[in-house]
Amino acid sequence: MPSPSEALALIPALYLLAVAWPLAVIDLREHRLPNRLVLPTYPIALLSQLVATMLSMDWARFLFAFLCCISVLVIGIAANYFDVLGMGDVKLAGALALVLGYFNFYLPIVAIGLAFVLAFGVIIVLMFRGKVEIGTSIPLGPYLLLSFIGTTSYWLVTHSV
Repeated sequence: MPSPSEALALIPALYLLAVAWPLAVIDLREHRLPNRLVLPTYPIALLSQLVATMLSMDWARFLFAFLCCISVLVIGIAANYFDVLGMGDVKLAGALALVLGYFNFYLPIVAIGLAFVLAFGVIIVLMFRGKVEIGTSIPLGPYLLLSFIGTTSYWLVTHSV
C-alpha cells in the first residue's frame, strides 16, 4: 500500500487521468496538446511532491523526479528542433517524467519507451493497410497517456500488496 506521502504524490497522476480523454481526443483530431490541459500538471506535481517530500523527508525522490523531468524536456526540445516531436508531446512527456520519476527511476523510461513502441506498432499496421506513408506524422499524446496509465497502474498494483 502506498505510504501517505506517496498517496499525496499521486495527486498529479489523478489530474492526468482526468484530462487524459480530452487530451487524447484533441490530439487525435487536431494533432496538438493544449497548454491549458498539459501545463497545470507541472505546478500540481511540484506542489504535491514537495508536500509529500516534507512529510517523508526523502528529498532524493523529489530531486530525482525534477531531474527526470529536466532530462526529458532537454531531449524532447532537441527532438523538436529536428522536427521529430511536437512541443505538446515534449511538454506532456516532461510532465509524465516529473510525475512518474518520484516513484521510481525506471517508470518514466518505461512509460515513454512504451509509448514509442505502441505508436510504432500502429504506424506499421497503418502502413501495411495503405493508410499512411513513410514520413507521415501521427499524434503521440494518446500513446504517452496510455503508457502513463499503464505504468502508474503497474506501480500501484505492485505497491498495494
